[in-house]
Amino acid sequence: MDLEEIVQRILSSRGDLTREKVIGMIEEKKRTAGGFLTDEAAARIVASELGVEVLREPIRPEVWIRDLVSGLNDATVVGRAIAVYPPQTFNRPDGTEGRVARLLIGDKTGTLKVVLWDDKVSLVEGRKVETGQIIKVSHGYVREGLDGRLELHVGLRGDAQVSPPGAVESEYPPIAYFIQKIGKITGKHKKASVLGVVQNVYPASEFKRRDGTRGKVMRLDLRDDTGQITAVLWNEKVDELGDVKKGDHLQIMNSKVKERLDGRLELHVEKATYIKSPEEAGLPPYREENTKIAEIKEEGGPINVEGTITTTPTIREVTTTRKEKITVASFDLTDDTGKIRASIWRKLVDAVRDLPIGTRVKIKNAYVKRGFSDQLELDSRASTSIEALSKPEKSSG
Repeated sequence: MDLEEIVQRILSSRGDLTREKVIGMIEEKKRTAGGFLTDEAAARIVASELGVEVLREPIRPEVWIRDLVSGLNDATVVGRAIAVYPPQTFNRPDGTEGRVARLLIGDKTGTLKVVLWDDKVSLVEGRKVETGQIIKVSHGYVREGLDGRLELHVGLRGDAQVSPPGAVESEYPPIAYFIQKIGKITGKHKKASVLGVVQNVYPASEFKRRDGTRGKVMRLDLRDDTGQITAVLWNEKVDELGDVKKGDHLQIMNSKVKERLDGRLELHVEKATYIKSPEEAGLPPYREENTKIAEIKEEGGPINVEGTITTTPTIREVTTTRKEKITVASFDLTDDTGKIRASIWRKLVDAVRDLPIGTRVKIKNAYVKRGFSDQLELDSRASTSIEALSKPEKSSG
């Protein structure tokens, strides 16, 4: 029963009250509760105080993630496990050892970090909880984390249950629902979760903190079919990722979005970030999508294009504004939707120099720009690669 239904039931039972009076009582009840009550919960309390029965329908025992507020001390939430972090130990001020483990869960209204303390850590040990499963977290208390976002903490009174009875699988979005396209990330995002393929890996380096301890940082470029972004890995995440290499597929969940001085965005992978291969995280393998030539409408990239070379590559030497002489090869590329001019620069020229007309190629990480005739063209960059998929058969005659 929603707010309007409760109000109507009150009005039908209490003819001495106006709608404005009832709404005012509900708002006052919310105000005195410090904002911890939803409209419906406040309306039910008002109805009960007025002697109006509205509890004939069962009340949803759990709340949606978007409805949580800091300070709730007995919250129950159901969601899909998006990330499961390994347990950690720590020393308390009194010298005793504590344990903590974290989950990231999500429902159709948002995501939430769940923090398990001490004995409750056993709930996630031994792969009892895996990504993709439906989890019910009961009797937790809501607090604001160091990053300003709400967290659900599970202590002595709390509990967690995998695949709880009555949970409808279709009500909880799959993990892929929480993945964002790289090209859609803006400076307004505080957090981002992405899935892509590694384009470049830069060597890790160490640095000294102000307190004298040493840290570690490493960068890599990650791309999907909408764009490319740099991920900055800090400290233990560098070691956790291991020997990542170009071409590896990665899922990065709950990373921080930061804007550089030059306006470009980066993903910062820190302690609260979950980073795995898509397969480990319960996602289908990442697949690079090709862009049809007819779909190329504006400048930008990177994109992948497959097509057939329909003109002999023209190779020439040009001089840049910095007086640097470089080689460029140009040719027409055609697929079943259209034709576009491609310009391949520097070392990549050797990859197309001897390719005959009719060769089918795949150009990865190409960028789109406007040429001298104001027509859109494909342009290679340092991260671009070209693969010959097939060549025309030679005539036997």
